[in-house]
Parts: sequence; C-alpha cells; structure tokens
Amino acid sequence: MSTRTEQAPMREATSAIVAKILKIHRARLKISQERLALLADVDRTYVGKVERAILNPTLYRINRLLHAAGISWQDFGATLDAELRRQ
Repeated sequence: MSTRTEQAPMREATSAIVAKILKIHRARLKISQERLALLADVDRTYVGKVERAILNPTLYRINRLLHAAGISWQDFGATLDAELRRQ
C-alpha cells in the first residue's frame, strides 16, 4: 500500500491535468471562467481555483464542469489517461 507522501505527486499531477483539460476546452468554447461557472452552477472563483490546480474537485463537481463545457466523460478519461501516461 502506498503512503500519503507517495500519493501526493500523483494527486498533484492529476489536478494539473484536470486544470489543463478544462482550460483548453473553455478556451475552445471562447467562454470566460465566469460563463463556465454560470453554466455549471458553481462559483466563478471555484472554476479559477480548479484551473490553477488549487482545488481537487469531487466527481460531482467535475461532472457539472464537464457537462457545462461539453466534454464527455469518455473524452475526459482518455485525455486524462494519456496525460498521466506521459508523466
């Protein structure tokens, strides 16, 4: 079983990749963090913190953000997996 200190790099890498995926899709949609937050029914500062990898969102919140950004779970998972494999 891995220790907490061994898990930290993976957690940080995952947060950074989630942030990257969200930012890229939001930019493609040409919408602001505020607009995405409105569509996902979350606070604008929450979106900013997720995009800066400060917050590690729950699956519930990820689902809301993905839906608002038009990202399927399949695409999200494939991108996340590919990015984690590169690291």
